[in-house]
Amino acid sequence: MTDTTSDTRTPAAWLPPEPGRRTRSETLVTPLSDGTELLARLTTGADGAARPVMLVRTPYGEPMSRTLPVQGALDAGFAVVVQQCRGTCGSGGELRTFENERDDGLETIAWLREQPFCDGRIVMFGHSYLGMTQMAVVGDNPEGLMAISPVVTPHDYRDGLVFRQGAFQLGQAVSWHTLKSAEVLQDLRARGEDVADLVTAFGALAASPEAFRALPLRERPVFRELIPSWRTWVEGENDASYWHAISYRKRRAAARVPALHVGGWYDLFLSGTLENFRDMAAHSPGQHLIVGPWVHADYGDVTGELHFPGASGRAIGLEQQQLGFLRAAVDGEPSTMPAVQVYVMGANRWRTFDAWPPREATPAPWHLHADGTLAEPAPEAESAHLEWVHDPTDPVPTVGGSSLIVGGIDGRPSYAPGPRDQRLLDERDDILRFTSAELASPLEVVGEVTVTAHVATDARDGDVVARLIDVYPDGRAIGVADGIARLRYRNGMDDPRPLEPGEVVEVTVDLVGTAHAFGIGHRIRVDIAGSDFPKYDRNSGTAKPAAEVTDGDLRPIRQRLHLDRHHPTRLTLPVVQADPRVSG
Repeated sequence: MTDTTSDTRTPAAWLPPEPGRRTRSETLVTPLSDGTELLARLTTGADGAARPVMLVRTPYGEPMSRTLPVQGALDAGFAVVVQQCRGTCGSGGELRTFENERDDGLETIAWLREQPFCDGRIVMFGHSYLGMTQMAVVGDNPEGLMAISPVVTPHDYRDGLVFRQGAFQLGQAVSWHTLKSAEVLQDLRARGEDVADLVTAFGALAASPEAFRALPLRERPVFRELIPSWRTWVEGENDASYWHAISYRKRRAAARVPALHVGGWYDLFLSGTLENFRDMAAHSPGQHLIVGPWVHADYGDVTGELHFPGASGRAIGLEQQQLGFLRAAVDGEPSTMPAVQVYVMGANRWRTFDAWPPREATPAPWHLHADGTLAEPAPEAESAHLEWVHDPTDPVPTVGGSSLIVGGIDGRPSYAPGPRDQRLLDERDDILRFTSAELASPLEVVGEVTVTAHVATDARDGDVVARLIDVYPDGRAIGVADGIARLRYRNGMDDPRPLEPGEVVEVTVDLVGTAHAFGIGHRIRVDIAGSDFPKYDRNSGTAKPAAEVTDGDLRPIRQRLHLDRHHPTRLTLPVVQADPRVSG
């Protein structure tokens, strides 16, 4: 029951024009070379004149499509085509997540150029999966594609979306498959199919926090029956040929299409936004980047537990910037936008740079010491270490950060993304904490953040979770950036190397990046742990692929962090000249 083709000929993803506005809308059917037909909704001016087309390709239904800036695009002189991806909301075929977006997208662009409502110029727009449909085609430089604007978009399907430095991104995988399963069930029921048993199973799956703990992952009910990508994702962990075949990562460098990349400091795909921009900017002119203190697809000025004045998309005219950029591109005009615009948290202001990471940033190491301090000088001890025990049956809970989960500890929204107070975890003894002295002057960091750790375990595998925290004078410990590294993938996912128990290895945990000012009287803290659940799956220590781990594999793992002159574990911060207005 995996074929999600609908019999209806009206796509869900469309926006009606405002009352009184002279526009027309109609359903489009795009024929593909394999016989599949994709449905779309065209909205354009009532005069029928040929216009440049803003193409949005989406796997989602009407509610999510109502956030698209259709009206603004019409005002900017575009015709708007919102197309349903293969196997979704009326389009033919089967949704094989990511696998057909390159070919389907290229055929759609070629088809659109021949339509009377299109003047031959096309731009693309959208966030998350909608951004992936843009990145899937941009490396081919299809004729007529003038510009794209991908928002919160990964750089790679495998290591960046499904996994992060080898750890399975359980929270986002469950969240996305829950969303798509609900849409498929609704579609099947509308076609008259009996889905009562699946609906019951789905309700139990969605309602219980224990659903995150169900093992083995490959046997997850409902997902495996409805969305083929669930088993493809979890079972394909070590199938490099599959991931490389569908990835746009290598083709991206060939792109010669202007792009406006938009991301959030607490978006789980931040690394994708930054890498897409950085790689394309190295080869193609017309690349721009905007990053605010936002989570996935939420561009407000309140994120997590903090308010960021002037940070919202509305405050900076984000939609107007995007549409203005796309309009300038189709008109052949150079963009006047800064190359990079980032919101500096703590300083609570926007800054512009000419590159990412900023050339002005100076890498500054802060070393973790065995007495729990964080300081710039390197350790001098010949031998020093600290130990903790990772118990996968009682993992460290996710508290904010770059997640895509709802719910939390004891009914709180602690799983939800954003800056959140880490004191919620203060009673746990499976977290190592390292804290600096109070800062006598502001410290502004803008750029890439890493933690380089020297670790050993008594098992064949383990995880190192690192979190950068701003400790306020009032005691709040607010998360700034976080990351994870699975030790057997310390040399990359194509080169798994299980550990020898007791073997000391060096691993760099990528905290991706930030723009944050630590104020006077604040302290910098780094937390090290062995889990971040349910954001990531639990490491069993067996070195088994995530799909194969069972409850019987879960046992405590003793982990050791080395902190001596021969094994200096350190945080690297990109320091820029601080704003003198930042005090506390």
